[in-house]
Amino acid sequence: MSDAISATGILLKAGDGATPEQFVAVAELVTLKPPQLSRNEIEVTSHNEAVTSGEAKILGMLRKGQVTGTANWLPTDPTHSSAEGGAGMVRDLLDNKKRNWRIEFPPDGLPKWTFPARVQLIDPQEAPVDAALQFAFALTIDGAIVMQNE
Repeated sequence: MSDAISATGILLKAGDGATPEQFVAVAELVTLKPPQLSRNEIEVTSHNEAVTSGEAKILGMLRKGQVTGTANWLPTDPTHSSAEGGAGMVRDLLDNKKRNWRIEFPPDGLPKWTFPARVQLIDPQEAPVDAALQFAFALTIDGAIVMQNE
């Protein structure tokens, strides 16, 4: 038997900026790809080392990829909306708003990833006759990712 964890129930939540900050789940999330974490490989071999131990490398700064996903598009939902003064993802893109976001992995007890980001992409998907209206999105992280159990 496998110890794999089902992805069903993963949540993407947007922060409200208040103290203490409250997070609201993005409605109708269909897919979510958490950010890739990586470090660039930097070649640092010197002539002195190459003779005795071969190549030498270090790793550079921590790089964070985008958070991407799709949602069933509800244009009037507060988490999707473009309404002036609202907190929807479309409005955030139009206003270039930076806010805190949180990914909550299922089941409860796994670390929550909280990070500042901006909505970089809202991409309405093809709308065939027999399918849900959806949009793809991308969040560009602009700061540290805090991984913590709550």
